[in-house]
Amino acid sequence: MRNAKQIMGQAAAAPRMTKAAALLIAIGLSVPVFLVLTLVEALLF
Repeated sequence: MRNAKQIMGQAAAAPRMTKAAALLIAIGLSVPVFLVLTLVEALLF
């Protein structure tokens, strides 16, 4: 864990793993969207 930084006299929280969280959210959203689009394509075309 990194030390807290002082910003305008206030202690700021250490940075979190935002890149990993963004990757997990992107994967979690892309898989259902892919399945829905594949199903729509199969039904309509």
